[in-house]
Amino acid sequence: MKQLLILFSIFLLLTSCTKDSESKEEMPLFSFLSQSGTSIDTIRNGAAIWEYGFRFKPLKTGKITKLGIKVPAINTFKVKLYNLTTQTIIAQTSIQSTSEGGEFFGDITDVNVSSGADLGVAIVADVFFKVRNLNGDAFSFPITKDNLSIISFNEEICGPNGCNAFPGTTNGTVIAPCVNIVFVKD
Repeated sequence: MKQLLILFSIFLLLTSCTKDSESKEEMPLFSFLSQSGTSIDTIRNGAAIWEYGFRFKPLKTGKITKLGIKVPAINTFKVKLYNLTTQTIIAQTSIQSTSEGGEFFGDITDVNVSSGADLGVAIVADVFFKVRNLNGDAFSFPITKDNLSIISFNEEICGPNGCNAFPGTTNGTVIAPCVNIVFVKD
């Protein structure tokens, strides 16, 4: 009986000391759509095809496992993940939206990212949710959400294949949070 009690005590000690190896998935960019003090206009058929999205930096080392969209349309959309230091696309996928305003994610090969890496995620689309502050003020970038520092919202008219590089025009007054990532910190 004494041995059983000792084994049970050791088991409890070992299980209480193990680190939780499963970090939670963070999908922070869609949260702009539910932020208080903002208004949302729905654009279902824009006059041009844009590439738009967010420049961001992870605050922790981790990995990006999926790219996501939330758009007011049923269609397939191209999403790109950029390394902005080298201006290269490091992941790209097409994601199908099967309902207006639904959240849809596409798997990518995990992209390991270090804390402070300069990254961008963008969608190619002529549809979007246009979000602005009710008081008319610009968004105060950088904005921290979970383990990401969101540096800016960027956009460019590019055509159906998107831009050759991450969109260079920043817009702090009106943003379109229709693209997202899944980030898992190490």
